[in-house]
Amino acid sequence: MIRFFFLFALFSFSIIQVHAADALNSSQEEEVRKLVRDTLLANPEILVEAMGILQARQEQARIDQQKSNLKHLSSNLKGPITPTDGNPDGDVTMIEFFDYQCGFCKKAFPGVMQVLKEDKNLNYVFKEFAILGPESEIAARAALASQKQGKYKQFHVALMTVRGRLSEDKIMKTAKSLNLNMDQLKEDMHSDDVNDEISSTRELAQRLGITGTPAFIIGDQIIPGAVPPQALKDAIEIERKKL
Repeated sequence: MIRFFFLFALFSFSIIQVHAADALNSSQEEEVRKLVRDTLLANPEILVEAMGILQARQEQARIDQQKSNLKHLSSNLKGPITPTDGNPDGDVTMIEFFDYQCGFCKKAFPGVMQVLKEDKNLNYVFKEFAILGPESEIAARAALASQKQGKYKQFHVALMTVRGRLSEDKIMKTAKSLNLNMDQLKEDMHSDDVNDEISSTRELAQRLGITGTPAFIIGDQIIPGAVPPQALKDAIEIERKKL
């Protein structure tokens, strides 16, 4: 790393000197260019190190911006009909953005339920982030509509455990198996509050830089991917220590 910064400083200094036309004559400029070229050819790993540092800085800048956005949007994370589970008065809230068509969401699902079952002081917020096609949105709308009949959690679990790709027929058969009023469900799927919840979740995800599912928010931590239960527990513990 020290060698990298030394050579990078040499390179930068050389470039500055090259551009100082009154400081170097053409012969000296050529010598500087040759020195830089020979150094890079002899040490090509310098470029790899430079790219690694640049990428790390860009990633840190992205995380910092994400945390800043999250801080300003914290009051908008839960809408009027956003489903919740666990302890509504819990000291820590875990939010999950998911899609019923997402295989990784289904893989993470048992672990999420395990964490929720074990932690009696955890508030859990469901964010229906339907991004994997028309069937994803149908499933999300049906799930949100089922909440009006008091069966959201049951429908959520049923959809998360359905095997294979979803279809509108499969979604409706799942709803019917839970004895939902199908006429009411279909009407409620296109109600204003369901429309608002779907659109506001997408807008929120966009502003937070969440582009895939699952994605978890715990405090100021945004955790992408199907992480193991212990990773969620560790994030929850980090947040509790701040209280």
